[in-house]
Amino acid sequence: MPEVAAPSTWQEVAVAFAVLAVAAFLVTWLITDVLGIRRTAYIAILALMVAGLSAAYLAWSDVSGSELITSNALWGAVGGIIAAAVVFPLVRRLPAQPHATGSRLGVQLLWEGGIYGIAEALLLATLPVLVIWQGVPDGAGEASLARVGWGALAIFGSLVVILVHHLGYAEFRMSSGRTKLMGALLSCGIQALAFLLTGSILAPVIAHILLHTQMIVRGTELPPAQATTRSAAVPAEQAPTSADRREPLGV
Repeated sequence: MPEVAAPSTWQEVAVAFAVLAVAAFLVTWLITDVLGIRRTAYIAILALMVAGLSAAYLAWSDVSGSELITSNALWGAVGGIIAAAVVFPLVRRLPAQPHATGSRLGVQLLWEGGIYGIAEALLLATLPVLVIWQGVPDGAGEASLARVGWGALAIFGSLVVILVHHLGYAEFRMSSGRTKLMGALLSCGIQALAFLLTGSILAPVIAHILLHTQMIVRGTELPPAQATTRSAAVPAEQAPTSADRREPLGV
């Protein structure tokens, strides 16, 4: 983790975390559920919001963005691959479906695998950990027991953001979506742990890109489910039937 030159008060950390959690929920609930915007445009909105939150965090914390990117890069790459490998068996249990091919597949891998993966990795497994770690008081970083306590709090905070973010999707609020929600908490929680242990944002970013890539090549639909999004934007008689829907794995 980056060194905290000037620790923030718990009140500042609480406000920053609340803003992050509310933004993580609203970007899914408002954009995909209320407005019914489809995945392609939603990813662009999500990426812009995450970029804004990241810039705000860097300005607030005085942490160097280049340090976050280059620090422990090798360990971050290794941690990202391991985190993806841990979740890979869950993806393999999903039934394979037809998927795009050729140039269409390439665009999908770039947009839904790359851009979408980076945005979610930063929002769910990086920023919550960084915000809470900003509250580590002077001297606590040198005590192993204190570091474990703050680390556990940071992971818990990440799980909270993961939870509220996915509850913004209509399909995750359904009773049938509980398994997918647990999958999201597990996969993204492991990525947050990989970030905490390596101190490199490459760990969650690589892990999330690999996770999205695996799902795309297996033909698994990423959230928001297009059938659910369309049903919010068109009359009920025009919405697809349940036979046309493919449930996405929570990520």
